[in-house]
Amino acid sequence: MTNRNEARQTRSVAGWPVDGTLRCVLTATALAVWTSSCLYAQAPTTSSGDVVVAVVGQERVYRRDVDRMLRRVLAGRRVDSRLRPWVEAQVLDEIVSRHLVLAHARRTGLSPGRRETEAAMRQLQQRIAARGRSVQEYLAEQSMTEADLRRRVTWELVWKRIARRYVTDQRVEAYFDAHRRQLDGTQLFVRHILLEMDAAPERQRAERLEQARAIRRAILSGQLSFEEAARRYSTAPSAAEGGRVGWIGYDGPMVEAFSRAAFALEVGEVSGPVVTPFGVHLIRVDRIRPGDRPLAEVRDEVEQRLQRELLERLARQERQFTPVRYTGASPYLDLDTGQLVLPDEPSQPADTTP
Repeated sequence: MTNRNEARQTRSVAGWPVDGTLRCVLTATALAVWTSSCLYAQAPTTSSGDVVVAVVGQERVYRRDVDRMLRRVLAGRRVDSRLRPWVEAQVLDEIVSRHLVLAHARRTGLSPGRRETEAAMRQLQQRIAARGRSVQEYLAEQSMTEADLRRRVTWELVWKRIARRYVTDQRVEAYFDAHRRQLDGTQLFVRHILLEMDAAPERQRAERLEQARAIRRAILSGQLSFEEAARRYSTAPSAAEGGRVGWIGYDGPMVEAFSRAAFALEVGEVSGPVVTPFGVHLIRVDRIRPGDRPLAEVRDEVEQRLQRELLERLARQERQFTPVRYTGASPYLDLDTGQLVLPDEPSQPADTTP
């Protein structure tokens, strides 16, 4: 079978329309943090119909904020209904993290002064004018107000200042060395066992995790081969072929949680249970095809990963000083467990009291 066919099989391995583009949506919403075209702009003052989805300190996050960033991240691409809540939750997490970083900047004196902000505003207005558009036309296109634009400029100034200090040549080189196999084009030939589950029933999740652990113990003890276990227990279409997925890279076509676990394995090693939006997996690596891409070719990706790492670390630290509350009106990731939490009912206008 050709690599192309193997990759095609991988994309439908659990009946999922998983491709490189969608995987990026799942794993790289953080890129919106430093990509100006996706920069978040908080919605204007609410009307009675607005839905508050989170409160960060005294700042409210609205459903339309999530929708705005979601449109930019997806850019018209369709998302499987099983993935949609995860994508929405990751986008909301991104917005909350951004609020936390801005709170960190205010608390530590890293926020730009008024003069610096005004200068940046004038520069942006000049760039808009150079494209033959007025500021008002630009705001209408972006569904923003002037206050939104100012907040966006403030974010850019804060993030550039913080990231510049963190993403050094030394850190870039160290990160590449520590994650070389993920970055140098290495490919893995993998098999997996999938135990599907519904979107977010906690009891079923626990049952699938325990089932996966039991299957893994049977494999490791020699009671079953991995292929036999896949044919007996896996709910993926690849079950009939002993769980054969084929060749994958770190950047696709599988979702990041799957790839991250697979790339931590050596040949013949069986992973512990791996949770993705589609269920619980056991993964085995059969072959490794080493890559040879140098740092120079992947430096941008390394810098983006470091910025993502920085964002997550700062947001996590700032939670000690700035409380975060989710209203439950939109899917979100639990702060302690990272698990998906779905709304109990369709979104309704939420209490806007911080």
